[in-house]
Amino acid sequence: MAEDAEKEESGGGGGGGLIKIILLVVGLLVGGGGGFFFGKGLGEKKAQEAHKLEPVAETVTKDPNSMVGEMFKLEPFVVNLSEPRGNRYLKSTIELEMDGEALKAELERRKAQLRDTILQLLTSKSSQELQALEGKFRLRDELLSRINAMLVNGTVTRVYFTEFVIQ
Repeated sequence: MAEDAEKEESGGGGGGGLIKIILLVVGLLVGGGGGFFFGKGLGEKKAQEAHKLEPVAETVTKDPNSMVGEMFKLEPFVVNLSEPRGNRYLKSTIELEMDGEALKAELERRKAQLRDTILQLLTSKSSQELQALEGKFRLRDELLSRINAMLVNGTVTRVYFTEFVIQ
């Protein structure tokens, strides 16, 4: 009887400890595999929901000619800037985007008035005002409002600087 008690204490008697280890490993594998597949399923579900919520880019075919209006190019301007010593100048080429073809004839007729208005505005600016990006935006807005104030047959929608050099 003492020998039977020793076998039970030493782990003998049919390998009960080995079975426990095997069951533990199998349980971990089953649990890990189930967790993987469960997580993967949730991940796919979340991805599908996120895809549904994303804005869908609409493919709209636009006529490239309708996106930009008719352009009116002015001759380059070379002006002295408003500086204390008067030694800085600006060379700029400006193009005007028109809202319609009818405006082109009016701009041609008023070319002298248009250039005079632009020259007055450009010569009132300093190089420091125009070198900053905000200064160029402000100049563009001022040009747009002054030009449109003199027009009758339409409006200029945008002003573009195709050349802008301060020396």
